[in-house]
Amino acid sequence: MNNLLPQAAALFQTWCNQPRYRTAWLIGGPLAGKTTLAKRLCAHATWRYLNYTLDADYFAQLHDRIETYQVADLLNDLRGWCRATTQPVLLVDELDALFACWSDGQRRLFAHQASRLSDLPCGLILVSNFFEPVQLASLLPQSDQLAYFHLGMRDEG
Repeated sequence: MNNLLPQAAALFQTWCNQPRYRTAWLIGGPLAGKTTLAKRLCAHATWRYLNYTLDADYFAQLHDRIETYQVADLLNDLRGWCRATTQPVLLVDELDALFACWSDGQRRLFAHQASRLSDLPCGLILVSNFFEPVQLASLLPQSDQLAYFHLGMRDEG
C-alpha cells in the first residue's frame, strides 16, 4: 500500500488542480484498501477526509428520507461541503451505503454529473466500489488525464 501512495497522490493532485472539472475517483473492490489509501492520502497531503457513513450529519441524517434523496440532492450537498472546507481537496469515502439504495441508472447518472461539477472551490475525490474502470471511464469527461485511481490497476498490466 505504501508504494501506491505517491502514485495516487500525483494523479489526484494533477486532476484536482484542473481549471474546469476537479472531481476524481478512487475505486476498487470491497476490502481492496480504498479507505486505508484514502486516509493516508489525506494525512500525507493535508486534505479533508469525510467518511459519509460514519461521520455525524451526513448519511445518518437521511434515515427518514433515504427513498427521496436523489442524485441532485447529493450533488448539491457535495457543492456545499466543498465550499465549507478550507483544505485544497475534499475526499468523500463510504458513499456506497447511499449508492446501494440507488438503481444502477441513478449511480451512473451521479458519476456522470459529479465528474462534471464545475466551479468547485477545491478538488473532490469520491471513493466507491460500485464502478469498474471501463464503466467509470465511459461516464467521465474526455481528457488526456486519468480521472480515477483503481486499486487493481497495477495488476492490469
